Amino acid sequence: MLRESILEEMLSTYDKRFPPHYNDIIPVKVKVQMYVLSVFEIDASEMTFSISMFLRQEWVDRRLQFETKDNLSKIEVDNEITKEIWLPDLAFKSDTYTYFHELTRPNTLMIIYPNGKVVYSLRVTGKFTCYMDLTKFPFDEQHCPVELESYGFTNSIISFRWSQPAVVYREGVKHSQFELGEPQSYTCDQIYSTGNYSSIGVTLPFIRRYEFYLIQIYAPSVLIIMLSWVSFWLNVDAIPARISLGILTVLTISTNGNMSVSMAQRVSYIRAIDIWNSVCLILVFCAVVEYAYVCVSVRVHQRRKSDISSSDIEICNQHKEMKHELQSEKQSERSYDQLETVTARTVDKISRVLFPCVFFIFNCVYWLYYMT
Repeated sequence: MLRESILEEMLSTYDKRFPPHYNDIIPVKVKVQMYVLSVFEIDASEMTFSISMFLRQEWVDRRLQFETKDNLSKIEVDNEITKEIWLPDLAFKSDTYTYFHELTRPNTLMIIYPNGKVVYSLRVTGKFTCYMDLTKFPFDEQHCPVELESYGFTNSIISFRWSQPAVVYREGVKHSQFELGEPQSYTCDQIYSTGNYSSIGVTLPFIRRYEFYLIQIYAPSVLIIMLSWVSFWLNVDAIPARISLGILTVLTISTNGNMSVSMAQRVSYIRAIDIWNSVCLILVFCAVVEYAYVCVSVRVHQRRKSDISSSDIEICNQHKEMKHELQSEKQSERSYDQLETVTARTVDKISRVLFPCVFFIFNCVYWLYYMT
């Protein structure tokens, strides 16, 4: 009965149409805090993220002061009574869709203290806009803002400020693809044609977990690159083996790159994973070109040798006296044949060292740049 009598007495003369201090110069100071329940649907394709939270507000309304009796330190107000009390017109600026939970009843809470302090909390789930920069994908870190402001009152009537801490994560809140960083709160009062409005914001850092990409994209790429180097150790005459190996590695690295592209939003700029895939494809392609160069060099020499041998036989039949000179030419030809084979093997030996060194240098530059 004590609570009922106090509420009836307060609300008998209370007018919710006007905010506290409406006729005073001092604005109503409203402290805001977000208690985040879950973070989900961080979508790079739509540039949005969704969170569910308890949105807490706290202010002082002197019209709700009451005397403490029988150790009554606070009054918890039902949702129906909440409708009879003035509430701040807090609005989200960057949301695309927001709804208030009403199962099984509207999820709201209000507590009134003897000095007129009002604590108001409601459960909100919303989808917010976040313009993401994927230049360093999958090593990117997104900073997504959530901004709130008064929609109908200027800062001479209502002043919003963050409680400290501004954002509190519920224990155990995690995301499958991102780590939740330390939020950074700020004030961002806005000036419109109708006046100056109190506005506050908080930046939520989302740090992408890249372990999945290391296992599914980077590690297979390294193995495929190393597999392409096997051709440098095969004999020059092993044409089917080297060609099959080259085609296999090119197709595999292309498939691996296409899979990585499908894992994120297609953008018009170059990402870290695009650089990796491009360099890996170039290295595998160069390994194929290297063998093509070696193979063509040997075959051109063999055709020349065949042509010279045929002409030598005709000359030998027509001119017996030139037999000694032809033998000298054949010896010279055999020396040239050996030289060509040695040259081809030398190219393979150089490639055995050159390709791993180039790939090692690229890895040093790549990982130092994107991981520091």
